[in-house]
Amino acid sequence: MNDVYTWSNDLYPLVTKRFSDRYAERTDIMKLIIGEETTDRVDIREEGLGGYGEVPDYDGTNIPELSQKRGFVKIYTPKEKAAKASISYKKAKIDMSGEAKKTGTRMADSLAMTRLMDFYRMFSNGFNPAYAGADIKAWFATDHPINNEAGAGTFSNLITTPFSIAAITAAQTAARRFVTFDGLPFLCQYDLCLVSPELEPKAKEFFGAEAKLIPSSAENGANPVHGMKYFVIDGFSAKQYAVADSMLLKEHAKIVNITKPMVLYNKEASNPLIAYYTGYADYILGFSEARMITASNPA
Repeated sequence: MNDVYTWSNDLYPLVTKRFSDRYAERTDIMKLIIGEETTDRVDIREEGLGGYGEVPDYDGTNIPELSQKRGFVKIYTPKEKAAKASISYKKAKIDMSGEAKKTGTRMADSLAMTRLMDFYRMFSNGFNPAYAGADIKAWFATDHPINNEAGAGTFSNLITTPFSIAAITAAQTAARRFVTFDGLPFLCQYDLCLVSPELEPKAKEFFGAEAKLIPSSAENGANPVHGMKYFVIDGFSAKQYAVADSMLLKEHAKIVNITKPMVLYNKEASNPLIAYYTGYADYILGFSEARMITASNPA
């Protein structure tokens, strides 16, 4: 710290080290639920569940050509996030390590929580038609088109039933009747429940290790959702919850990065006594399919 012109360069490795450590501590819990992809392109086009339909019989001579039905296309276009924090020469000289840790920690917390809030908002906005998906419907809607052909039928992944074991099993059963874009059975496995913070105590009661029998059941019947995974979505209002196929949710809901969160150093040329550290990320969250999740928005 003897050279007033090199102090900020000496500080930078300490800031980035603390930033990386803290960000790892925060870790993106969202990646337990959704997928992640990194790209160098301006945007990514991703199709929902399409396919070729059933394979016809072979007559021994002529091989029929399959006609592919493509799913609705979701375009992911990452957006930049950036903000800077400053450290003065005096503060760094008094406590170089402490100032570096504080700056790295706060920047990591800010970027981590920004991404997490975007994650929660993706689910809370799922009930809002203003946030339409590739099929021009909200993520959770009663009238999703099965495909893009004229006169195509619809399916619903939005219910209004209050949170209960019966509601969960009903959603699981209804989802088994979904068909894919090309008309094949969807065959999903709704093995994950997403709940509001207010519903977490009930989720523990329904899905916990001791929940082999239906809670509060006079008949002591076997609990059909015993052992089901659950995850708390802070963005849900008190009564909202969702049931999903955990494997397909990771495939068709994701965060797309051009640049993962990082911290950069830029020295203020006009003032050698102040150093600026910029937190930066370039990403977007979104979904390309609705069949893998059913949500409830009770009155």
